[in-house]
Amino acid sequence: MLLIDWLIDCTFAKLGQSLTLLFKQKIITPQEYMKVYTIIYDYCASPCDCGSRATGYCTCSKDGKTSRPALLYKEINRQVLTYLAEVVKELSVMTGEELVTGYYELWHDFQFCAKAIHGMCLYLNENWLATKRLTDEAEHDTIYMVCLKNWKQQVHAPLEAQLTWAVLETIAADRNGSFVSTQTVDAVRKTVDGLVDLDSKLTYLVGDPPGPEMPDERVRTLSEVYKSTIHTPFLADSLRHYTAKIIKERISPNQALDRYILQVYVLLTAEELRCTKYLHESTRDPLMQLLVDLLIFNPKATLFPTTARDKAQLGGDPKTFVTAIWEAFDRNQKILEGVRQHQRFFSTTLDKVFWTTLNTNAVPKQAGTVVISPAELIARYCDALLKKGTTPVTGGALEASLSRVGKILRYLEDREAFQKHHRLLLSKRLLFGLSWGPEYEYSLLQKIKVWCSAGYDAKLQAMLQDVVASREVSELFAADYAREHALGYDFSVQALRDGAWPLTKPSPLNIPIELERPLIAFREYYQTKYSRKITWNFPYSRCEISTNCFSSNYILQGSAYHAAILMCYETGDDFTVDAILTILGCEQGPLTAPLLRLLRLGILLAVNATGQSVPDQLIISNTTAIKLNLAFKSSKQRINLNAPLRR
Repeated sequence: MLLIDWLIDCTFAKLGQSLTLLFKQKIITPQEYMKVYTIIYDYCASPCDCGSRATGYCTCSKDGKTSRPALLYKEINRQVLTYLAEVVKELSVMTGEELVTGYYELWHDFQFCAKAIHGMCLYLNENWLATKRLTDEAEHDTIYMVCLKNWKQQVHAPLEAQLTWAVLETIAADRNGSFVSTQTVDAVRKTVDGLVDLDSKLTYLVGDPPGPEMPDERVRTLSEVYKSTIHTPFLADSLRHYTAKIIKERISPNQALDRYILQVYVLLTAEELRCTKYLHESTRDPLMQLLVDLLIFNPKATLFPTTARDKAQLGGDPKTFVTAIWEAFDRNQKILEGVRQHQRFFSTTLDKVFWTTLNTNAVPKQAGTVVISPAELIARYCDALLKKGTTPVTGGALEASLSRVGKILRYLEDREAFQKHHRLLLSKRLLFGLSWGPEYEYSLLQKIKVWCSAGYDAKLQAMLQDVVASREVSELFAADYAREHALGYDFSVQALRDGAWPLTKPSPLNIPIELERPLIAFREYYQTKYSRKITWNFPYSRCEISTNCFSSNYILQGSAYHAAILMCYETGDDFTVDAILTILGCEQGPLTAPLLRLLRLGILLAVNATGQSVPDQLIISNTTAIKLNLAFKSSKQRINLNAPLRR
């Protein structure tokens, strides 16, 4: 037993002398290298006192004793820690350029020592450690990995703050125009590369541990050691520096746009060069994006403010809104054309600016609290372009306007709301014959469908197809029915697929006999020819009623509800609300708006029990009498009963 202890002491003494010499001289001769290699091999491969080779699982280790390779492993780790304590002591008194230079030189020398020790312990790494990894749950690092982890924990961690300050101080001097020597620049860059290299080797796979054969090349990914020591503090320092610079030098986009963009471009170019000189390439893109965000998107220095003042300037008119938004978009494109070198950074930030400008500009409808969303304004703009009754926009101008909508829609946040409003307005244009033509509707659909939800274009195409098919069916029915019957008035039908249109649920209505005959005939014709069920949706119908009971003859344009209410007065001049509901066979809800419209126009009058007129807003009872106003007069011969109610 004493002989074994003496062998261990001799081996550790010789190993300690060799490692001390290696750490001191930073070089080892081939003879010394092989001498240490042989000592370690003989020590690990010699029989244990229990009669077996010291593989880590001999009898002595099973009995709770530490095996020889395990003792050697701990001794090497102790020797490395002793040396690193001296390194920390040496570096802790350094500052600035001296610290940066000293850190890199000692790290470079330590890497050589770690690789040499790793090679001399090859037998230990490939046999004992390999066996431990297969049989033990605990992780066991190679000698090289042990050296690197010790450097990170014992040297880098205590000096991280000092090292960060030294590097940032050098870069700050460069930013402020002070002279920085080539030696200092080189030292900072080598230190940065060393930090990246340290992390890249520490993150190497345990199954294929790093050693002297590992390629020594700089990785492109962001190292955690480099990130915490240099990358993150540098970005924070850059943000503080340029925020103060904006305030101090009054860098503002309120000057000419070209001049401001040139100013930003020069700053970006200088910082990009500075990154190349001092830092790892993984810092360049985040820095460029940070500066572009600060100088373009920062509320204190933004090209496109989005305050309440600017919202008011856009107004509630769809054309004014879309024109203002498009001007902002067009301005972005001009900026990108002038900054080709940093275009991708500007593109990301300008997209963010435009997105904010578009989606935060909901505007008041009038003076109330209800607002019109950007989605609704864009949908109304499309409606104004494609709706009859407005100044027609045709040819290239219309295509250009529709293309603008497609481009703006890419940045719209609430596209579901746009689809809802657009589909509703499209249905009204198609139902009431107000669209300039299907070809223009299809053109807009092609430009917006890529930004809309799946199946949205199919719904719109179904609506457009229904209109064309309905026109053909209506013409065929009119031709067949006219040969046998004479209506005395024009009649057309739109047969629409259920579920394809954003229509409200139809409510029951007893149509007057004068209007019911063609409906019955069309139902029989359609069911016979197409074998499909028909449900009438009267709120979307349109009627023209010619009057001869007033002092002048008027043409009233309204829905089937207006016609049904008025035709009640063919048999009398006075009905209660309840009587009208009974005659028409419907609920009060769908009848309220048409009835109020007729009352406000003065065609009908509400009277109380004494025969005096009652304001329409006070009609709350079904017993209120509604009387035909035979004294009604109007300056218009055609009166639109479908106009919205206004108080």
